Formats: sequence, structure tokens, C-alpha cells
Amino acid sequence: MTFDSLEEIKLEVKKLIIETLKFENVRPEDIIDDVSFFSGENTIKIDSIDVIELVVSIQKKFNVKIDDQNLAKDVINTVNSISEFVYAQHHKS
Repeated sequence: MTFDSLEEIKLEVKKLIIETLKFENVRPEDIIDDVSFFSGENTIKIDSIDVIELVVSIQKKFNVKIDDQNLAKDVINTVNSISEFVYAQHHKS
């Protein structure tokens, strides 16, 4: 599966978050792209256990490697940060 645009990746990231963390009554369009999942200001709020689950799911779905705890903390912050990381991993020269 290839993702040619950030917008495609963002939608897939949102679907993956909802599915992985079993958020009920949340639609992809409800999640704000540039607001931290930890701030309490986004539609969803996650904790450190959720981060671990998301790292595993993101690695499987997008075939990327997040093998550093500090990197994971930076990547799993917003829809934008996840999407930009995935995009960059697939478009390395």
C-alpha cells in the first residue's frame, strides 16, 4: 500500500487510532490534525499505554520503524506528526 499524499496518510492514521484504541463514537473527521493527543484539547486523549499500542499498529500498517522511545514520544503527538513521519519514511531518497 502506497501513500502518495499527506492527506491520505492523515486519514489512514485517524482510522488506525480509532480502531487500535477502540474509540467509540469518534469519526476520523472529529480528530484535530495539529492538536496534541496529550493536551486534553483534542477530541481524543491518550496515555503512555496507548502510545505503545499505537507504535505497534503504525509500524505494522505503514511498514515503518519507531525504535527509539524519545522518537516515539515525538512522533505519537498529533495526527500531523505521525503523518509527516510516515511520509518521510516512505519518501527517503
